[in-house]
Amino acid sequence: MAERDNGDSERDATLVAAFDWVVRLEHAPDDTVVAAALRGWLAESPAHREAYDRVRAVWAAARHAEPAMTAQWGDLPPPAARSAGRDTTVVPMTRRAGRGPSRRRWLAGAGALAAGLALFAAAGGFGDLSADYATGTGETRAATLADGSRVQLDTDSAVRVSYGAGARTLELLRGRAWFDVTPDAARPFTVSAGRTQATVLGTRFDVGRDGDGVSVRVEEGRVAVSLDGRAVSPQGGLARGEAVRVDLHSGEARRMTVKPDAVAAWRRGQLVVENRAVAEVLDELGRYHRGVIVLQDEALGARRVSGFYDLARPYEAVRSVAEAQGGRVMRLSPWVLLVTGG
Repeated sequence: MAERDNGDSERDATLVAAFDWVVRLEHAPDDTVVAAALRGWLAESPAHREAYDRVRAVWAAARHAEPAMTAQWGDLPPPAARSAGRDTTVVPMTRRAGRGPSRRRWLAGAGALAAGLALFAAAGGFGDLSADYATGTGETRAATLADGSRVQLDTDSAVRVSYGAGARTLELLRGRAWFDVTPDAARPFTVSAGRTQATVLGTRFDVGRDGDGVSVRVEEGRVAVSLDGRAVSPQGGLARGEAVRVDLHSGEARRMTVKPDAVAAWRRGQLVVENRAVAEVLDELGRYHRGVIVLQDEALGARRVSGFYDLARPYEAVRSVAEAQGGRVMRLSPWVLLVTGG
């Protein structure tokens, strides 16, 4: 990788300074001296204004990540209350709606770099209260169900189990899970994910859901997939090495083939990518990163990548994905990664 030029170093220094201003303002939102100093810094250069706006976007996104290491940092005071009607030039961005109430904690760093501006870990949210099995960021979990079937949860995932006399039903509340189903012709095994259902008698497969859709991939056996009761898999179901992704917005179902040994590769700590958009891959890696990944370049996000990535090292994986398409990654703190074009 080529050595970075002075322009890159100056941009990095400006972004770090902008982060420092955001943190200082969070600590003292009503301090007129801080507000006046910030306005002066913003007026020095258009680059300062641009950096500050970008950092505010990062900060707003990071507010909805669960704090990591709360035992160590839980005694820190919360930020001071904001006053209404203040100068919007120096007020951080309004919170964005998340899965549930904001549960952020934060650390204001001492020193020029404000290096520890926040401690985040991906959170399951209050949905975990109704889950039978759940995992946090960087965690996987295996369990044996009452009928002998096995389930393994990927990072940041949750399932709810409901077994009855004539059916075995599980709901994937979020994330992804792999299933090894014990055959029982009298009780079909169904995994629901939003409006999508995957039904089997006995097989191995995984189901994943994100904000836009649900994917089902078959390692062994056959799986019938439906959306709102309408079949979206072939007659007889998906077979070994087949997969489908259902777009929950349009209802479109895209079928594809996969290598059976690549199904649930995350169980081995690998992310296998074949011709996927950079933005999609970064979203995937974000589930393993204890913080937030912010993509600042839509053109970069639309480019396609293929490869194998180590899920135990998400930062290095993010760098590999970005740099393969001419992008770069700035580590604004151990928990905030900013991905930009070259």
